[in-house]
Amino acid sequence: MFVSCEVDNLTKPYLSNPFGKKKDKRIESWLEIMNTLPCPANKKVSLKNEVRVDFEDDTFYELKDLLLRLSPWRKGPFHIREIFIDSEWRSDEKWKRFKKLNIDLKEKNILDVGSGNGYYAFRMLGDGANNILCLEPNLVHVSQFAALNRFVTSDNIRMLPERLENIKFSDTKFDVVFSMGLLYHQRDPSQHIKDLKNTLKDGGQLVIETIVSPEAYGNFLEPSEGRYASMPNVHYVHTDKGCKKLFEELSLSLQCESYNTRTTGQEQRKTEWMPFKSFESALNPSNLDLTIEGYPAPERKFYVLEKEA
Repeated sequence: MFVSCEVDNLTKPYLSNPFGKKKDKRIESWLEIMNTLPCPANKKVSLKNEVRVDFEDDTFYELKDLLLRLSPWRKGPFHIREIFIDSEWRSDEKWKRFKKLNIDLKEKNILDVGSGNGYYAFRMLGDGANNILCLEPNLVHVSQFAALNRFVTSDNIRMLPERLENIKFSDTKFDVVFSMGLLYHQRDPSQHIKDLKNTLKDGGQLVIETIVSPEAYGNFLEPSEGRYASMPNVHYVHTDKGCKKLFEELSLSLQCESYNTRTTGQEQRKTEWMPFKSFESALNPSNLDLTIEGYPAPERKFYVLEKEA
């Protein structure tokens, strides 16, 4: 059983068709790629310190071309044989910061909201998690996860192409819930955190990773026209004080937190696998302490919260 009978039944239809009933003119092409990818029987899968799959195959250039057709790759990196999928984000750097918090994921059932292509879910599995349910509405990311799991072939990770607010769990609660890089995109941040909390077991842990703005902004920075660091749909960039106010209002106790970390062009950048605009367009070229819109440059932070029993 995957997480619970409810989640098992909900996700089973997506094992044969990862896109479900979603409509997108690219789905046919993506499914063709899935069916063309090799599904190696003899392989070595490494998820503890990286996401790597090694196997015998002589189709290097054909395989790389197929995976490039699933671009843009936002999260990663991944090693598929000699192919290095050099994603826009060095997500391994964020995962190193999370690991410093010493949160035990062994034998936990986890919900990863806004999971992207599943990079972090694979790393969670490498750290001993039991089952990970990923929610990701972006179908490009869903196609990448389907391709990656063809190589990894884990039965312990499943993905639904849905947003959290569209999924109503009647009797399922998770040990750990992740929301990374989502809070500042919410029109109602308090409701987002409340929805996350409602999926947690009593005593469960909620991991929130977000951009934090300087304390001079009070509780939050509200970008003009919803743009911040060249990102659209940024509604509120909370300060540390503002984040903690939200947590307190929702009766979530702060278990631990990370230091602020400035985003750099080494952690987020254009690559062959994500050739569009990236972090180089986020900052003011004359003053790298400011975004292109004139706000303080992004700093990111982890919060680990506990749902009180």
